Amino acid sequence: MQKTIDPIIKSDIRICQPENGFRFGVDSVYLAWFAQLSGNKRIVDIGSGSGVITALLVKLKGIKQCDAVEMQPVMFNCLDETVGLCEIQNNVKQMNIDIRSYRPDFQYDGAVCNPPYRDPSSGRVPTDETELNARFTTTLTADDIFSFCRSFLKFGAGLFLSYDADMMPVLFESANKFGFEAKRLMPVCPDINVKPKVILMEFRKGGKRELSFEAPLYQKINGVPSPMHENIFSGEWI
Repeated sequence: MQKTIDPIIKSDIRICQPENGFRFGVDSVYLAWFAQLSGNKRIVDIGSGSGVITALLVKLKGIKQCDAVEMQPVMFNCLDETVGLCEIQNNVKQMNIDIRSYRPDFQYDGAVCNPPYRDPSSGRVPTDETELNARFTTTLTADDIFSFCRSFLKFGAGLFLSYDADMMPVLFESANKFGFEAKRLMPVCPDINVKPKVILMEFRKGGKRELSFEAPLYQKINGVPSPMHENIFSGEWI
C-alpha cells in the first residue's frame, strides 16, 4: 500500500493515510474541535481510521488517555504509524478490533466517532473494500455506536458525532432507542446560503431532553475561508 504523511494544523501533527482510497476530510478536524473533551478523561475514538481525531484531541486538547479502535487492517496500519509520527504513544492505545465485539471491563468518560453514514444500496459504491467500509454502513451503523456507548460510557458522558445532515433522523432514532439525548447540534455549511452537508452533534447518556441548536459553522463565506474555519485551523483550541 502506498501511503502519504500529511502535516495538519501544527508541524508536529502528521497523519499517515493511504495515497489512494479513503482519506480524512475537514469534518474530522471540525469534530475534534467540537468535542468537549480534554485533560484526564479516558475516551474512545470509535472507528479511528488513520488516527486524525485521536491525534488532534491529544495534541490540541490535552487528552491523556485515548483508546483508538479501528477494525480495518489497512487503516489500523496507518493509525499505528500516525501515533508514532505524532509521538503520542504514552497517551494512545491502538486497538485493531471491531467495536461490535469489543467488551472493556470499565466505562469511558466520553466517546467520539466520525462514522460511515451512507447506505450501500444508495448509488455507486467504491470497489476498494477499505474505502467502502469507511464511507458506507457496511460494518458500522448508528445502532452499533449507540449500543456500545450504552454499555461502556459512564452515566452522563458525552458521545460526539459528525454525520450526514440529511440522515440526521437516523441519529435521533438510535439515540432514543439506547437511552441518549441530543444536547448540542451544529450544522456545517460549505458556504453562506448553502444548506449544511454535515452536522456535528453531542449526545449524552441519560441526559434530560434539552437541545442547544448552535450557530452554523461556515467553511467559507462567499468563497473565502470563514474566520471560524481559520480559527479552527490555527490550532488554538483551549
